[in-house]
Amino acid sequence: MKSRPPKKVPASPAAQPLLQRLDHQLEALGWRLLLGLGLLAFLLAAWTFDPKLALSGDNTEFMTLARSLVQGKGLSYISLPDPKPATKYPFGFPLMLAPLEWLAPGNWAAMNWLVVLLFAASIPVIYLLARESLGRLPALLVALWCATLPLLLDYSHQVMSEVPYLFFSLLSLWLIERSLKEEELKGNYWLLGGFAAMMWSYYVRSVGIVLVGALFLYLLLQRRFRQALILGGGAVLVALPWSLRNSAIGDVGSYFRQLISVNPYFPEQGTVDLTGLADRVKVNAQIYSQLFPYTFWPSFDFGSPETAAKSSVSMLYLVLFLLLALLFYAIVIHVKSRQRLLMVTYAISYLGTIMLWPKQWSDTRFLVPIAPVLILFIVWSIQDISGWLQKRGMRHSGTLLGISTALLVCATNFSALGQLAEAGRGAYPPQWQNYYDAGQWLKANAPADAVICCRKDYWLYIVADRACLVYPFKEPEEILAFIEREGIDYVVVEQLGYSSTPRFLVPAIQKYRDRFEIVWQQPNPDTYVLRLLPPKQLPEAAGK
Repeated sequence: MKSRPPKKVPASPAAQPLLQRLDHQLEALGWRLLLGLGLLAFLLAAWTFDPKLALSGDNTEFMTLARSLVQGKGLSYISLPDPKPATKYPFGFPLMLAPLEWLAPGNWAAMNWLVVLLFAASIPVIYLLARESLGRLPALLVALWCATLPLLLDYSHQVMSEVPYLFFSLLSLWLIERSLKEEELKGNYWLLGGFAAMMWSYYVRSVGIVLVGALFLYLLLQRRFRQALILGGGAVLVALPWSLRNSAIGDVGSYFRQLISVNPYFPEQGTVDLTGLADRVKVNAQIYSQLFPYTFWPSFDFGSPETAAKSSVSMLYLVLFLLLALLFYAIVIHVKSRQRLLMVTYAISYLGTIMLWPKQWSDTRFLVPIAPVLILFIVWSIQDISGWLQKRGMRHSGTLLGISTALLVCATNFSALGQLAEAGRGAYPPQWQNYYDAGQWLKANAPADAVICCRKDYWLYIVADRACLVYPFKEPEEILAFIEREGIDYVVVEQLGYSSTPRFLVPAIQKYRDRFEIVWQQPNPDTYVLRLLPPKQLPEAAGK
């Protein structure tokens, strides 16, 4: 009889390298790890939860559209005295909010919790996406970094489309990345699911067109022309109904019009030229160069952006340089190796879009959907550099440096999260509290068919449940003519910080002060509700 070869005795756990043992532990956890990451994200979002209305105004616009769907009026701005169809936002997110508006009318806190659930679901997806590129342990660090990132947690409870888009776009990236291992389209259910998630992300947030374009470009670069043609044609067919609907209404490409406007607040200034675009990119680069470090390491004491900008050796710009260097390194290596080009193409396209966006709207919220992908690249670069150090004799120093850096970022983020949680438990800022109180007074005292003129119309509509219009940014005579033409009953004068109110509205009221009567006011800062009075008749006219 032939003797059997001796069985290999596995090395004892103590003999295995620490990182390998950790990797095996993560593998053994399986789906429980995904559940744990989702639960952690949910608990952090619940800790920092803010039940108040977000102050941006876009959130109340989504609520208005959801209310319109529930009332059977389609996707319309029912906040207007004469409702009109909405074309600015796609229908995806309002449709997701509609069941909550139907079950609990006017309860925006319930809508906030829907976004919390989508954020919690995003973290396991981030882990799965990162695991495809990095392995289990680095992917876990990416997921923890994202779960504790104050920027993401700040938007995890706001009724805004950033977090819903984050979930569906990352889900589509993960599914498509897995599907691309197979050459055939037939029976490729990963690709089918990824395509569905990709198109839904487009209908949640219009910037999803960047993801569609990134996939199409990736397939062309990979010379997978048949797949590019089929998926590109499918994307056009899925997007076509929305385009035809907007075309029938007569309002197409509102985002494109805003993109090419010199100033979207003043359309009469015309369209931007190449010099204006170059200036816009320059200004946006300056803005985001200061927002970037605060976004990814917000608890680090950089000092104010104004102070940091005066110092050539400031810590702010040192961290910015390190972040950009790590991102650039990852992108260059991936392009040279032709690996993960889909994510690289998507990241470059997305960042290019926000660089071209009107500088009046530059903000960290535009980094929410792309932040996890950028963090993935940063951790990948640290991992790759660590491997390079190990090959040159520094056995564990590089790996431990990478792990300790990521864990340090996660740990120090909690100080910023504490401030976020405290803000969530607090009241509105005084000027917004007065604006909210003005809306509550109007809800209790104004007739149901009253029309209100104000600065933040959708926000006040949700609070007051009365039709609202924004005053035109024009001369006093034109503002009064607008108020009379639109049948406005009340005007709200606030101090929210927008220059348009003291520049346009207040001068109109001062010039025609005999046409307005104060019916409600609140100090600190002074906020007024004015009622429009009929014009006084001249004595000779009164005699007749």
